[in-house]
Amino acid sequence: MRSEPRILQKLFGLAENERFEKVVEEYLAAIGRNPEYIALYHALALYCAKSRRLDMAYVALETALQQNPEHAGSWFHMGQILYEKMDFQGSVDCYRKSIEIEPSAKSIFHLSLSQLSAGYLADGATNYAYRFSDEDLTVFQKLSLWAPAAKSRKVLVWAEQGLGDEIMFSRFFVFLRDLPCEFTVECDRRLLRMYAENFPWLHFVQRPPKGQSRPPADLAGFDAHLPVGGLFTLWPERVHTPPLMEPVLRPVSEKRTELDWCRQPDKQYVGISWLSMNEDFGALRSVSMQALLSAFDPSRHALVNLQYLAPPQDLEMARHAGFELVDTADCFSDVEGMAWLISRCDHVVSIDNTALHLAGAMGVHTWGLIPHLPNWRWQICGGSCGWYPHVQLLVQEQEGSWNTELLKLRQLLS
Repeated sequence: MRSEPRILQKLFGLAENERFEKVVEEYLAAIGRNPEYIALYHALALYCAKSRRLDMAYVALETALQQNPEHAGSWFHMGQILYEKMDFQGSVDCYRKSIEIEPSAKSIFHLSLSQLSAGYLADGATNYAYRFSDEDLTVFQKLSLWAPAAKSRKVLVWAEQGLGDEIMFSRFFVFLRDLPCEFTVECDRRLLRMYAENFPWLHFVQRPPKGQSRPPADLAGFDAHLPVGGLFTLWPERVHTPPLMEPVLRPVSEKRTELDWCRQPDKQYVGISWLSMNEDFGALRSVSMQALLSAFDPSRHALVNLQYLAPPQDLEMARHAGFELVDTADCFSDVEGMAWLISRCDHVVSIDNTALHLAGAMGVHTWGLIPHLPNWRWQICGGSCGWYPHVQLLVQEQEGSWNTELLKLRQLLS
């Protein structure tokens, strides 16, 4: 029906301008007129999910599956909704059904996230390889994919995802130390010197700037490649094992006296990071400065700013509340400086961002404030933090409110 795309276009326009109840009413009316148009059910479900009405999204997809139980897309979207509802086993089952009907790399990748969240490390890590499209890997087509049993001599371990993931996957660098290969590892330029000092058995080069293609000349001399997350894909069973139980990062040896401060002997210095810049999940991960300050006592705690691009009004709020605030490093451009500050802290409190990964990798006692629906990275070892043994996770009990977790944090700090 040629009118179908126009129906959706009209509804998408309504969704941007009308109140939730009105939009749902229009969707239901359109479905009543076009009950076999499955895309309407999907669009309604995704709209409800975006508005955090997950039960309504579930019902929309359940109705779509009653119309056509062999529609791969309906099973895929149901897998998404059940993941959001934290029914990870149900999500796994739905993705498997979608793949059975119509296999796709996208479905297998989403299956991996549900498997990892459900604790199925081996299967989840294997399927995690499907996070890349064939187009993503075209540049490496002349190189073999590295595996420990391969006879490759020169291997490029290339960077992917963000700074936090680079730090998280660096936990596996220890397993490359005694292998008979020459490894060159790409990393963010802000990590180059710190990595070179901490992992002298590896060679490091700067990753290509975001949005720029990797010149073919960069691959000259290599006979194999591996995305850095592939280290987890190869060795998921090594998470939470003794080699990963020790801190792997230290600040660079150069003294950063320009970042130092005069410590008050009667205070604990707590590094804090409270905002996420992630476009998709930043609002769910972030904590307001006003709420965060409720966990601390200005007579006992001094705060060390580890937040990159910290809003000046948030810093002023902390000072106005009577806290001593150390704000001496540009934690966006100077990750070495942020690491130096972390090394001087008694504790760190951070949301799910780079500061949490860096403090965890350095072995500083850290509390991680994790949203109600945790990223798979924080679920693979149940309630503990498999990547960083010195990190204690405080997982949000109620979406949208950090009251319980901040009260618990205040008790832990007392």
